[in-house]
Amino acid sequence: MDTGVTDVVFGLDGLLVQWDGRLPIVGQYPQSIADMMLNPSDEWGMGFHLAMLESGWDEERVLASYEKHHGPAIAWVLRMYLEHEVDGFVGMMPGMSKVLRDLNSAGIRLWQLANATSKHWKLAQRRFSELRMFQDAVISADEGLRLPDPVLVRRAISRFDVDPDTTVFIYNDERIVKTLENLGLQAIMFTDADALHSKLI
Repeated sequence: MDTGVTDVVFGLDGLLVQWDGRLPIVGQYPQSIADMMLNPSDEWGMGFHLAMLESGWDEERVLASYEKHHGPAIAWVLRMYLEHEVDGFVGMMPGMSKVLRDLNSAGIRLWQLANATSKHWKLAQRRFSELRMFQDAVISADEGLRLPDPVLVRRAISRFDVDPDTTVFIYNDERIVKTLENLGLQAIMFTDADALHSKLI
């Protein structure tokens, strides 16, 4: 990695923090309810509606839509999921605390660009002190756009006022990494903290 790197932009879930979407439900309801709600084959299931949250829908709009497709009882479970969202954070991804500390100590500025809601990002920052080292964040729900939309990437570069030639983007999603590379940006596909540390530090 070019030693001239001045800024690093990160994704969030599955990269910086371990997130388990079952935990906010299992803590309140049986495992079978979690399995049903998180069924990836459900076209109008939680996957779709959480993506809409990340796209800028507010929680009440998401709940109303979910109730339309699944009824009020199951929509109530989704409401409980949202109220207990913080329970889904398992911990920092192994080794990532050290990566962030070492980058910060080296004077590298840290930025967040993620498919998430502001609520999710703020909960993560409260839960994990390492995330308070970040300079700023561009969150998809606030912008009405989700990665890998290149407009969101360009917006973040402008908002952060970083030099693309000295900025590295880290993601665990091949679609996002490919989009970044197509934009001529330096991007790393995250596999684990040790490999990332060896490339950055």
